[in-house]
Amino acid sequence: MPKLFTDRFILTPGPTEIPMRIRLAMIREITNPDLDPEFMELYRGVITKLKKLLGASRSDVYVMVGEAMLGLEAAIANLVKRGDKVLVVANGVYGEGFKDLVKMYGGEPVVLEGDWRRAINPSDVERALERNRDVKVLTIVHCDTPSAILNPVEEVAKIARSFGVLSIVDAVSSIGGVPIDVDSSGIDILVGGGQKVLNIPPGLTIITISRNAWDEIERVKYEGFYLNLRLWREELDEEGIFPYTMSDPLIRALDESLNMIFEEGIDEVYERHRRARKAAWRALEVANLKPYPASINDSSPTVTAIEVPNGINEEKLRELTWRKYGVMIAGSWGKLRGRIVRIGHMGVQASRNHLIIAFTALTKALKELGYTVNIGKVV
Repeated sequence: MPKLFTDRFILTPGPTEIPMRIRLAMIREITNPDLDPEFMELYRGVITKLKKLLGASRSDVYVMVGEAMLGLEAAIANLVKRGDKVLVVANGVYGEGFKDLVKMYGGEPVVLEGDWRRAINPSDVERALERNRDVKVLTIVHCDTPSAILNPVEEVAKIARSFGVLSIVDAVSSIGGVPIDVDSSGIDILVGGGQKVLNIPPGLTIITISRNAWDEIERVKYEGFYLNLRLWREELDEEGIFPYTMSDPLIRALDESLNMIFEEGIDEVYERHRRARKAAWRALEVANLKPYPASINDSSPTVTAIEVPNGINEEKLRELTWRKYGVMIAGSWGKLRGRIVRIGHMGVQASRNHLIIAFTALTKALKELGYTVNIGKVV
């Protein structure tokens, strides 16, 4: 185990720690992705692995250059036309954020508010769709990272499909750490990123597209370039060329990340993340701290959100854990800003050693700031 507080540890819920294997994969000799047939073979191999990881054998899968926000905006841009109604499941910061994207592209958001401490109730989604029969698209976040809430996106996607509504799932903070099956659940567009559970630098979007989604994409006919999903089918699938230059180092990093997952075993990876969540919640109980989600079952296996105790300044707490103890944890956003700190246990961070480092630094910093905390064995 590394020596506490002599090294620096990024234990945020993304970007995350980059393992040495992935770093080494990125520094191999660089090629020209537009011309090298071996790079195309590498890219196709990555897509095959992603299809297996995501249960997306019947969906098209692409990896695009651009942080995952690219994929989220592309999903809206390609599926939503002016005047289209979109049911926005909003029980968290990122869930609520879809509302603004819908408005940007002329859509009409129908917001389904939810308790930010709990996973959305699928029955509430069903009732909302019954009341709004003219909704064309539904958006939902799998792991709403600012609050650590985990939504039942597969069940919600099945409900959406039963109403003839297309589903867009933000799985940026869950891919690789939480099971998800695109085909069986009927998810129409799923968006992921590399800088979370997959432990690679920011810069890639992973996106799956169902046949039903393609039909709607053809109806909308988005006219932009960089976000245009039709270009990927027309140029990459039909012509064998990328719409724009890919990132050789990042694709190699993603390939190595997927290799690590499959070598460990997908089921074991998921179980390791569940164990990390259980250990984190146990540590909070011992340390006299309160998790933000209402229950462990509402909380994602990839991140733990912790209420900042009364009288403690959240910014000072994070600054102390980083500057003195060398452990970077995260705050939160929106209405949770200043009220929550978060520890990411994503990918390689979902380990006993990482959790011991994180909670030791956190509890020591809290004690220095005047909060009575048990700093004994917390994990």
